[in-house]
Amino acid sequence: MSERLSFEAADVQEEFFSRGWTDGLPIVPPTPARVSAMLEVIAAEDPELLIGYLAVRGRGVSLEQAATNAVMAGCRPEYFPVVVAALEAMFDADFNLHTVLTSTGGAALCLVVSGPMAPEIGMNARHGALGSGNRANATIGRAVRLVATNVLGARPGESDASSFGHPGKYTLCLAEDPPPKPWRPLHAGLGYAPGDTTVTVLPTEAPHQIAQQLTRSAEALLRTVASAIRSPATFSTGKAGQGLVILGPEHARFCVEQGWTQEAVREFLYRESRVTPEELLRNGVHSASGSAFEEIPDAEGRIRSVASPADVYLLTAGGEGAGWSVWIPNWAPASVARAVTRRVRPAGEPLPECGPDGCLVPGLAER
Repeated sequence: MSERLSFEAADVQEEFFSRGWTDGLPIVPPTPARVSAMLEVIAAEDPELLIGYLAVRGRGVSLEQAATNAVMAGCRPEYFPVVVAALEAMFDADFNLHTVLTSTGGAALCLVVSGPMAPEIGMNARHGALGSGNRANATIGRAVRLVATNVLGARPGESDASSFGHPGKYTLCLAEDPPPKPWRPLHAGLGYAPGDTTVTVLPTEAPHQIAQQLTRSAEALLRTVASAIRSPATFSTGKAGQGLVILGPEHARFCVEQGWTQEAVREFLYRESRVTPEELLRNGVHSASGSAFEEIPDAEGRIRSVASPADVYLLTAGGEGAGWSVWIPNWAPASVARAVTRRVRPAGEPLPECGPDGCLVPGLAER
């Protein structure tokens, strides 16, 4: 059971700031009633059930701790199943959470929600999807980051060694706008049922906005996207990374109308984002030869910026405009940390201790 503290209402904000329990912004006081309301949504019989345990830090995250931080972030109770699924994904070994939280590269926890639950809880997939103004997007992402800070100890200058960080470390969360047919939503492409909702968590740099406004050619705009992926300034370029490509409405429509499948888009971006060692060197980036990130040039003398076509996570979102898309690269090669997806359990669905979507572990939050 988490410790209960009593403060005068007027003192709550300053107490939380002074104890380092915020992200620099005011919080919602996590009263017992508010935390209980959060837990009731997921039918949690044992609030001390662990969502995951990070052995290298000797810390785990319990349902009650997650609910407390979700309240602090400003979440409504109906958002909490998404928060829990995102935390489960982060504890997957492929995500390599400890390294993500400690790296000097400043990785954000980027959350992508795909499926019918996203509009049901009011998430934004359209204009300003990566910006401010939507409570669900802002507070779900913020809740996950507050858990990382308050429960796992990822505080800047301490166990979070991020040299600069970026605003996505406050919150970086958006919903998918269902793509035009015959394209499939992200969750369906990952093998989930049409009625499922998933959350995919990626450890990422800040979003890179891409402008392509002067052509309706799908191939031309995809070449522009590929040029963003192969930017020498991105750490994972030439080191087989992953990342999220978000096509705006016009760009997605051009691709569909001109017969591009999602598989063809991913294959094209994978192929056209390869670079030569000489190209990197011309831009001041020295070879990773002899390091863990060394890439062997292929028969064409090129090295991969993304590990495979499947490592291009393709999403449709954003509002209509003059023609914009976005590239959000993983902050490190895929050999270091990979995106992970989990199904979001609807409100009231029992929480299995172990199942196809991962494990929840009974026990104390700290061992």
